[in-house]
Amino acid sequence: MTRKSLWIGFVLILAMAACTSQSAADLLNSSKRDIEASECAGVDHYQEAITKLQSALAADANELESYYWLYLAYSRLGDEAEATSTLAELEGAVADGRGGPAGQFWLFKTYKEAGDEPSASATAAALEAASRAAPGDSDAHFWLGRAYYEMDQPDQALQAFQSAVTVNPEHKLAHFWLGQMYTERGQLDQAIQEFNTVLHLDAESAAAYHNRGVVAYQLGDLSQAESDFQAAIERDANDPRSHYQLGATWLAQSLPESPTDLPDQALLEQAQGEFEQALELCPDMLEPLIGMGNLRFLQGDADSALSYLNQALEQKPDSLEAQFALGQVYASLGRMTEACDAFAHFLDLSPQPEWAEQAEQIRSQLGCP
Repeated sequence: MTRKSLWIGFVLILAMAACTSQSAADLLNSSKRDIEASECAGVDHYQEAITKLQSALAADANELESYYWLYLAYSRLGDEAEATSTLAELEGAVADGRGGPAGQFWLFKTYKEAGDEPSASATAAALEAASRAAPGDSDAHFWLGRAYYEMDQPDQALQAFQSAVTVNPEHKLAHFWLGQMYTERGQLDQAIQEFNTVLHLDAESAAAYHNRGVVAYQLGDLSQAESDFQAAIERDANDPRSHYQLGATWLAQSLPESPTDLPDQALLEQAQGEFEQALELCPDMLEPLIGMGNLRFLQGDADSALSYLNQALEQKPDSLEAQFALGQVYASLGRMTEACDAFAHFLDLSPQPEWAEQAEQIRSQLGCP
């Protein structure tokens, strides 16, 4: 297997911490990590998050993002009474003029979470009005951009983020989201520039290091990707996404340029350690399961590879990466019918042309019907 035949999923971080008073910021960010971690199998830190968020609001009553995460935690616990009460408190805070455009955005996002589309639309309209009324307010443009992004209006979101950095060239959150959007659009050089700007403004941003590493990987700069993921982990050792991504980078670096050469075993071991750390932090996380499947295949342990890939496919049957890897493993075992079926399923998912061409070539070599 060469680098060209190994396909790895990318995991961008979609949020970056805003600046509030230090104690409130620490509590808010820690609670967000608790809630994110609780999305993983067998992990439940919702009650810890609730305690921290209540303390965050006591420390800074105008940091209305805390209400959104508090609503989310109560909802995930099935406590509808507390969730409803939290939404009412957030509505009251926004009605009192607290939180500014950021408060309006978090109210909008809470309405979206609650499934109240009419209220969400009305709040988005209020954000639009605030942006028009204060064209020199970079925050008004930025939070409107966030709302447009949530409403799947990427062109409007991009324009709003660009307006924010035009008004305030040091608006690091707007630069971060511009980098995110350029990445999604495949404008990778521009994405790199935006994440560079974020890191110039905030050299401790783990999220910016992570996302710049993702873009560097896509550009084929594995050395830069490795450096960025290591920097992200140094600043946030408990993020399974960065551990996964560093493992994926080492896995890619382990692959020989020639199919007749063997992978670098030392790098495979390093990759395994990162995948295992990601799975320890987030059991059953899709991407490191696929990474472990690819890694076990490279190590010649096809049965273990199948176990990991089947665990991944139980979560996401239409995973392109898992289906492609599954076809390769079945082919290595001589189970041609199953290999042909896996690659046929993969092609039914409409992969990118280069990837589809490789699958077709493999099917031809296997003699698939």
